[in-house]
Amino acid sequence: MKQLLCLLLCISSYTIAQNTASKIPSDASIVATIKGENVLQLISMEELNTSFLGSEILNELSRGGDKYSSLEDFGFNLNASAHYFMQVNDSINYNAFVIPLKNVNQFEKLLTVSSKVEIVNQNGIKTITDKSNPAIVWNNSTLVMVIGETNYAYFESKDVSERYGLQSENYYGFEDVTVDIADAAIEETDNRPPPPPPAYEDEVEETVIESTEDYDYEEKEVEETVIESAEDYDYEDEEIEETVIESTESYDDDSYNYYDNYNSNYTIKRELAEQWSLLKAKQILMLPEGNSILKNKSYLKSLDNNAEATLWVKDFGELYSNFLGNSYYNNMLGMDLAGMYANNGLTAKLFLEDDKMMLNTTYTMSDDMAESYKKMTSRKLNKKFLKYVNEDRMIAYMSYSMDTKATLEEYPKLMKSIYGSMPYYGEEASLGIDLFSLLLDEEAVAKVLKGDMLFLLSGISQQEVTYTSYEYNDDYEYVEVEKTKTETLPDFLLMASTEDPSMLTKLINYTRNKEMVTFQNGYYTFKTPQSPLAVHFMIKDGIVFLGTSDMEMRKIVSGNFNSKVSSTHKKMMLNNSYSFFISAKQLASQLPIKEMGIDRSGKLEWFLNTSEDAYMKASKIKGNTLETELVVNVPSTEENALKYMFNVIETFAK
Repeated sequence: MKQLLCLLLCISSYTIAQNTASKIPSDASIVATIKGENVLQLISMEELNTSFLGSEILNELSRGGDKYSSLEDFGFNLNASAHYFMQVNDSINYNAFVIPLKNVNQFEKLLTVSSKVEIVNQNGIKTITDKSNPAIVWNNSTLVMVIGETNYAYFESKDVSERYGLQSENYYGFEDVTVDIADAAIEETDNRPPPPPPAYEDEVEETVIESTEDYDYEEKEVEETVIESAEDYDYEDEEIEETVIESTESYDDDSYNYYDNYNSNYTIKRELAEQWSLLKAKQILMLPEGNSILKNKSYLKSLDNNAEATLWVKDFGELYSNFLGNSYYNNMLGMDLAGMYANNGLTAKLFLEDDKMMLNTTYTMSDDMAESYKKMTSRKLNKKFLKYVNEDRMIAYMSYSMDTKATLEEYPKLMKSIYGSMPYYGEEASLGIDLFSLLLDEEAVAKVLKGDMLFLLSGISQQEVTYTSYEYNDDYEYVEVEKTKTETLPDFLLMASTEDPSMLTKLINYTRNKEMVTFQNGYYTFKTPQSPLAVHFMIKDGIVFLGTSDMEMRKIVSGNFNSKVSSTHKKMMLNNSYSFFISAKQLASQLPIKEMGIDRSGKLEWFLNTSEDAYMKASKIKGNTLETELVVNVPSTEENALKYMFNVIETFAK
C-alpha cells in the first residue's frame, strides 16, 4: 500500500486537469496544480521512463510480480492535469489529490497486484476493502485520494469529547480547565449534527443525490454507506462509546492511566478520520461542476496556460482561523493571526523554460496591511552604495530597503492587531505597545540608521591561525600546546545609510576607550582572541561600512575603490525593496572545497561548476499586491530546466 501511495504522489507531480479541476470544491483553501501536457513538452515519455525517478518508480512497482516498462502502464493520464487541494473546517482538515485516469483497467491491475487488495464497486464508485487513511476512490476517469487530519482543538470541547466517548488526557489527574475555554470557543461553530460534517451547502447535497441512485440519504444514512463498504467500520457513534468503555475497563478515579486513555482517544480519532475521509473522497468524485472551484474568480485569475505548476492560497486569515481559532493555547496567548492576515492571499507560478527556471509569486494584502507596508518600504537604496560594488569579485549580494521611521510607526499597529484581543491581558498588551511607541523617538532612530542596507560577499579565503590546545606530556601532566590550523573565512562588506552618526560615533569612542577596538589606517578593527575573523568598520559620506577585507577598507578610506556594476544589477538593487543574487561559478572558483573536505564525492564541485547565476527580487507594493521573482538560470549544456533538474537529482542520488 505504501508503494502505491508513493506512486500516486509521484504521478501527481507529472500530471494536471482533464478537467479534474471541476472536482475541487468551491471552498478549498489551497489548490496546487501541475500541468502534464506542459511537462511532456519538455521531456518525452521515453526520457521520462529512463530518467532516474522514472526508473526507480518502475523498478519498485515491478517487484510486485508484473514487469512495467513505462509509466503509462499504470493507467494514469500523464498528458492531463493533477491537483492537490486542502479543505478545512473546525473538526478535520482534508488533504486531497485528484488525478485523471486514462485506462482504469490498468490502474486496477496495478492496485490489486502491488497492494493485494480487493476492489468494491458501488454504482460506478470504486474503492478498496482495505480501509485506511488516506481514503482512495475512483471511477472510469478520475482517481481521488483524501488524507484527513482531525483538529486537536475541536476535541477539547466537553460536548464533542463526550459525543465520541473520549477520555480525559490530563496527565496530572487534575480537572481539565481547558475544556471550558474550548467549549466557549467552539460553541458558536458546533450547533450542528455530529460529524461527519456536511462538506457543502444543501444545494450540493441535493445535486449529489440526483447523480446516483444509492446516494439519497441523510447524514445518518451516510454513515451506513461507509459501514457497508468496510466490515471494520460497522458502528455508529453509540458503538464507538461502547468500544472505548471496553478498552478502558481498568480505569477509575484512583488509578488514572494517561497512556491508556491517550491510546484509546487516538484510536477513536483515527477511525473518525478514516470514515470522514472516505465520505469526503466520494463527495469529491461526485461533485457537480457548478459547485466547484471553477466558479471562483480569484482562482481562475491565478491560472496560466504557460506555467508548468501553479499554487493558489485563498485566504491566510481563514487558514489561521481554522488551525488556531479554537486552540486553548491560542486563546491564552491571544495571537490573532487570523485577524491580521484576513483577506491576504497568494498565487505562485512555476515556469520551466529552455534557459531558466522561474517562480513568480503575487501576494495580495488587505487594505490596512498594504497601506502599512507601502509606508515601510517607501525608501530606496542609497545610490552611493554602488560606488563600492565590483561585480568581477562579487560572489553574492543582498539589498534591503526599508524606512526605519515608518517601520517603527507601523509595526506597533500590526502588533496591536495580533495581541490586542488577548482574553486576559489584551488591554495591558495594547497599553505596553502604546508606551513603547511613545517613549521611542522614531525620527531620531531613523536618522541613525535609515533602513537601507547592502551586503556584498566578495571573496572566500583561507587563513592559517594559531590556537591553544591541551595535551598530556611524558609525565602525564596536562599542559597547554599552541597549534595552527587553516580556517576558511569570508570577505564581505556591509553598508548602511546614516543621517546622524553622532550616536554611532559615541559608541565607537566608548569601545576605543575601553580598548575593545583598535584604530589604524583610518578605520577601526574589532577582533576577539577566540575568533580568527577580524571585523573592520568606519563611517564615511553618510555610510556605515562594516567589512572583513583590509584591502577594501583601505581603498574606501583613500577613495580609490574600483567599482564596476552593470545596469542589470543597478536596476535590481535600486528598483526593488529586496534583492538577492548569487554566482555559482564565482563561488566555485573561490571556495576551497577539497581543502575543506566537504565534498569527497565531487558532486558539489560539479554542481557549482555547471550551475549558472540565480537571483530573487521583491518589488515595491503596487495597489494591494507584492510581487516576487526567483530565477535560476540553466547551463547552456542542458536542453531545458526540467531536464537540468532531473540531471541534478540523478547526480546527487547516485
